[in-house]
Amino acid sequence: MTAPVGRKPGSDERKKAVKRYFQITPDEHDQSRARHQQQAAVVSIVVAGSLLLVEIHVLAILVAMLALVLALQGFTGMADYRRRLAAAEPKPSDQEMDHTLDEDLHAAAERAMRRLGLTRNDLELHSDEVDPPAEARRRPRLADQGRGPLVVFGPANRARGRSGLDRVWRFTLYDVMVICPTGHHLGIYECVLDFATGSRKDEETYEFHYSDVVAVSTRTRERAELGLELVYSSSIAVPLHRTMTREFEIVVSSGDRSAIVVGIRDDDGLDQQLVLQESGIDRVTAAVRRMLRAKKGAPTR
Repeated sequence: MTAPVGRKPGSDERKKAVKRYFQITPDEHDQSRARHQQQAAVVSIVVAGSLLLVEIHVLAILVAMLALVLALQGFTGMADYRRRLAAAEPKPSDQEMDHTLDEDLHAAAERAMRRLGLTRNDLELHSDEVDPPAEARRRPRLADQGRGPLVVFGPANRARGRSGLDRVWRFTLYDVMVICPTGHHLGIYECVLDFATGSRKDEETYEFHYSDVVAVSTRTRERAELGLELVYSSSIAVPLHRTMTREFEIVVSSGDRSAIVVGIRDDDGLDQQLVLQESGIDRVTAAVRRMLRAKKGAPTR
């Protein structure tokens, strides 16, 4: 049975649940090894006692010392195993993690509109307009706020990542971009979401006239350093030899750009990729491009 993720941002329950999700569960062999060491210590004590009865004192002392070492190793190993187990279990389910993240993204979208001074009625393109029916999706899409801003998200630098039972990777930190297209300009809100607390930091807002937007696109590039700590289990290992990231970006005429990682794979092995949470990025990109073409009256890359 999994532990529920506390939905209240900043709650101790939530912090503990998210922390357990990203901790590696200790191998049961560690527990077995410690138990065997304790059993061997008991046997050694019995042997030492038997040697004392037949007055083989030197050997009895040596066996007793061995028993002491085994006992210390066994009790220390068992205590360490139990400590690591308590820090990693019980884990919240993948679905609970996704539900909590979805609530955080919804809150970020609401925060974006407040920071940009907008309401839903000011938006000319909404998240529900780029979200196909559920039966048409291969995987459930997160960041579906219905009639609201468009949300793009991906792992942030220095995040810790872990693959769930569904083989989808989740992270402790997310870069979040909220796109608010209005009748006359493009509003953008960016932040870093701390998934353990639901708090947002490094908040920034931008407002661009449509004529200043040069490109809305996704691009793939090689990354020498991914900047992520990936937690692997023995059964789920995706070695990345030549790391390629797919990034969603918005570029303006000043040369400034906003970018978020939406895909990670190994260029030397196309089947080796980190399956990230579904954000509907291709549909978002296509929808914003269509809107820009309509507003500018010219093709947009």
